[in-house]
Amino acid sequence: MFRLLNLVMAILFTVSALLQLNDPDPVQWFLIYAAAAVVSAMVALRRAPPAAAPLVIGVVAVIWSVWIITHMQGAFAWHRLAEKMHADTPAIEESRESLGLLIVAVWMFLDAAIRQR
Repeated sequence: MFRLLNLVMAILFTVSALLQLNDPDPVQWFLIYAAAAVVSAMVALRRAPPAAAPLVIGVVAVIWSVWIITHMQGAFAWHRLAEKMHADTPAIEESRESLGLLIVAVWMFLDAAIRQR
């Protein structure tokens, strides 16, 4: 079951990485989502990623998310994250970015924890 979930996450992270190519600052966003996609795909296909890979990606994602949250241009906008596709304010965009990074982090930490079993 966990392999199937990793396949789903690999697909979602790949889509997320490709969507970043439209962003004004695509490189770093593409790389973090692509890295998470590769690790998830490797787990799904029973190819062991390097042991540190999911931990490093997860730690980078957490640190980056915390950095965004502490440097936001406005209040964190949880209640407005899904109102529209277009982010009307920097706070909405930054809230979405930090949430995406936290999703990456949680999934990478799950992959690392399951690997240790």
